[in-house]
Order: sequence, then structure tokens, then C-alpha cells
Amino acid sequence: MSYPERRWAALSILITAGFMDLLDTTIVNVAIPAIRRSLDASYAAIQWIVAGYLLAFAVGLITGGRLGDIFGRKRVFVIGVVAFGLTSLASGLAESPGMLVGSRVLQGLSAAVMVPQILSFVQVSFPRDEQRKALAIYASVAGVAVMSGPLMAGVLLDVFDFSWRSIFLINVPVSAVVAVAALAVMPESRAPDAPRLDPGGVALVSAALFALVFGVIQGRQLGWPAWVFVLMAASLPLFALFAAYERRVERAGRSPLVSMTLFAQRAFSSGIVVVLVFFSGIVGFFLAFTVFLQLGLGYSPLDSALTTFPSSVGVVIASQVSAKATPRFGRHVLSLGAILMAVAMVGIIWTVDRHGAGLEAWDVRPIIFVFGFGMGLILPSLADAVISGVDERHAGAASGVVNTGIQVGNALGVAIIGVILFSAIGTHAPASARGAEPEVSRGLAALDLPPAVRARTVRQFRTCFVDTARQRDPAGVPASCRRRATAQLPPQAAQRVRRVLATAGRHGRADDFVESIKRALLYPVGVFVATFALLFLLPVGTGRTAPERGDATEGAEPPVAEGIA
Repeated sequence: MSYPERRWAALSILITAGFMDLLDTTIVNVAIPAIRRSLDASYAAIQWIVAGYLLAFAVGLITGGRLGDIFGRKRVFVIGVVAFGLTSLASGLAESPGMLVGSRVLQGLSAAVMVPQILSFVQVSFPRDEQRKALAIYASVAGVAVMSGPLMAGVLLDVFDFSWRSIFLINVPVSAVVAVAALAVMPESRAPDAPRLDPGGVALVSAALFALVFGVIQGRQLGWPAWVFVLMAASLPLFALFAAYERRVERAGRSPLVSMTLFAQRAFSSGIVVVLVFFSGIVGFFLAFTVFLQLGLGYSPLDSALTTFPSSVGVVIASQVSAKATPRFGRHVLSLGAILMAVAMVGIIWTVDRHGAGLEAWDVRPIIFVFGFGMGLILPSLADAVISGVDERHAGAASGVVNTGIQVGNALGVAIIGVILFSAIGTHAPASARGAEPEVSRGLAALDLPPAVRARTVRQFRTCFVDTARQRDPAGVPASCRRRATAQLPPQAAQRVRRVLATAGRHGRADDFVESIKRALLYPVGVFVATFALLFLLPVGTGRTAPERGDATEGAEPPVAEGIA
């Protein structure tokens, strides 16, 4: 097999691994209720099953990328894939919440070793004219993977009625196939001059990322205590110390974890800013909208996944359009994508306002397709703009920085939009309760209950509704909801009262979520408008056709990518 054939075959293997990682960031959310019942897990443990993976992944990405530079990207990738498979097996066989949390943390670290090798491999193994095509394929698959997590979980758990363990165990055979295929097909590459690992840089950047990402991920679940803000603020001097330390290491002629010369390149430094802002709107939107569909409108996990899946179709189509249009129109393609995403967000807000609780999937699917199309115009070209001018010596570290920017942006967006959404739900709850009270009163009056019982039941409904909307644990039952107004009624009458309250509660909850999601989605509108503005920081020629490189020959080291024109 010639070198060009090997690199395309290797790309398909790498993308399969990336698909597994992206799947695992979303698939577990759908299985949380089943995990909670099966392992009798506390709310805190459930949160760490999700947060542990994300935190370990974000903290380890820069180091994982640099390990590929030093020890060989093929070797490190295979180690990461094997570790990912083993930790997925441990997650699927977990017999306690603690074991599952620990396995998920190790799974996140494994992904942090595996994933950075994808972008670095593209950067050092493909000639300039093929990089954009390779990144377009990767962006297409990534868009499908993000949306496929809830969909696959719904199929496994609802359609096939498998255990929650299947969402982890399915990774095991896939990891085995990917590892064997990588060993057989993937060419080895590493940075020249045999750089060494920088333990001091690893410690400093890991501490800085932990301080920032832990606070962002866990702040809301912990009620935003003061120490969380102190911890996040501490990340700033830690990052500054890391930058100063890396400069000193490089001046001394040693190998820094991340060369600060990367940030002297305008495309890289401004591109990282765009990545942070842009990605803070994507996952946050999908999380908030999924919560709205499932908890607010009563959609099943499978139905909500099918509602948002058209975005993946949009990403796939637009990624190919972007690969062809960007060489001619440069960053204007990215700007168009940002505008489409902002307009789509406004369209969703308008549609939700128009249809309210009667919103149906097909009311928003065309708009979500447009959102995905805009995203597909940006994803491959943005990655190309950031990494294309990076020297081969720093490809892995640069890939780690880009992936870290994506994860930090995702975490920030989820935290911010989560605060907006759930704060709005709690704030608007009294109004939604008042709106549902006439329905409760009419239903109770139809049952010929005494006026005193009706009045007491309405008061308890209002208190229970508001307390439920304001609690942090969505599966918990507030104390006010345990005091039943039906306790002294005959069983048949009590059952009818509960039906009245449940129906009114669903209507009130839908109203509360409708009003709250309209406020929350203003955040991604602002994000994508800001992305449009920030894209002007990129060099004018970003994405346009640069001088081509020749193909590497069989067994030769891949050439260094040309800089951005």
C-alpha cells in the first residue's frame, strides 16, 4: 500500500476512535436514570459519572498530544485506544457507583491520549491541498457522533431493551478492531529532534486546567460556593506561571510541553480564541434544548434525539461545501456559518414562542438543519485555520491545545447556559404555578370536594410546583411534595385528585420551560454573533489555497504543513 493510500486508511481508523470518544460524551446522559436505579447511586455520584470523564479528558489533552510528538503518534494512539477499551470494559462491569466513577475518570484520561493524535496526524501526514478534505470528513463524522449519542442510547435502551452497561461494553470490540487496524495500517510519525517530556509543564498546566474546568463543571451542582470561584480564579495565575515556565524551558534549550512560539502565530492564537467562544454555544445549546424537550415537553430520549438529529445531516453536507468553497472565499465561509447559526437560534426562539407547549418536532427540524449547516461551514475550516501553520515539531502539542480549547469552551457553555436555564425555570415557576391553578381548581370542583380541601390542595400544589422547579436534583422529591392533601380522602377520590394535579403540573411545567428556554437561547445567539465578529481576527487569507506540498514517499517522514497564505 502506497503512503497516500495508507494515510487515508489511517484517517478512517483515527476517525472511528474519535467517533467513540464523542459518542461517550453524550451517550451516558440518557442512561443516567437506569444507572441510578441499578447501582442505587446518589445524585453526587451520578454527576461525577459525567463530570469525571469530562474533567479528566480536558486536563489530559495537552499532555496526550505532546506524548504523540515524543514517542510516536501511532504508538501513543494505539495505547490510548487499548486503554479506552479496557476502561470501557471496567465501566460496563462496574458493581458500585465508586467503581463506575473511577472507571470513567480513567476512560477520560485514555481519550485524552487517543484523541489529540487525530489532528496532529492530519497536520503532518497530509499535503496542504488534502488537509482541508481530511478535516471536512472528520468534521462530518464528529457532527454525526455528537448527535448519535442520545440516539444510540435510545435504540439500545428503549428499542432493544438492553442494560445501561451496553453503552460502555459496545466500545470494547470496536477498540480492539481499531487498535489492530492502526498497528497494521497507520504510518508512524513523531517530532524531529527527539523532544522530551516536560514534567514541570505537565504539572502546571494540569493544575490550571483542573482549577478552571472543575469549577465550571461542578459549580452549579455544588450551589456555587465561594471557594469554587476562588478555585476558578486561581487558574489565571497558574496559566501565567505555566507560560513563564515554558518560555524559560525553551530559552534553556530544553523541550517545553507547549512552545509559546505557537501563540506568536496570529492564526493559531486568534483561532484558539474563536474556538473557545464558538464551542461554548454548541454543546450548551443541545443540552439546554434536550432538557427542554424531555423535561419540559415530555419527549422520550429517542424522540428528542430524532428531533435534533437533522443538525448532523446539515453538518455532513456543509462540511463538504466548506472544503470546496473555503479555498476560494477564505474566512467569509466561516462568517456565513456563524450568521446562519445565529439566525437559526433566533428562529428556534420565535418558533417556541409561537407554538409554546404545543411545539412538535417538525416545527423545529428544518431550523435545526440550518443550524447544523452553519456549523458544518465552520468546523473543518476553523480547524484548518488553527493548525495549518504549525511546525511538525509541535503538531501534537498544538492539537492538544486546540482540543483543550474545545473542551473548555464546551464546559463553559454548558455551565453558563445551565445557570441561565435553571435560574429562569426557578424564577418563572411561581407565574407558571399561578397559570395552572385555575385548571387545578376546576378539576377539584368537578370532583365535588369541600371548598376547604380545594383551597388547601391548590396551596400545596403551588408550593410543591415551585420547590420542584428550584431543586438541583431533578430526580429528588421536595418535602413540600410529600405532604399530600389527599391523605384524608377515600382512595378513589384521592386517585382522581392526583390525576388532576399531575395533569396541571405537566401543563405548568411546559409553560415554565417554554418561557425559560427562550431566555436561555439568547446566550448562544450572542455566542454566534461574537464568533462572527471574532473571525475578523483571523488573517485575511485564512483558508485560501496555499502552495501545495509534494506527497511523502513510502516510509518517509510526512512533510511539514505550509503556513496560512
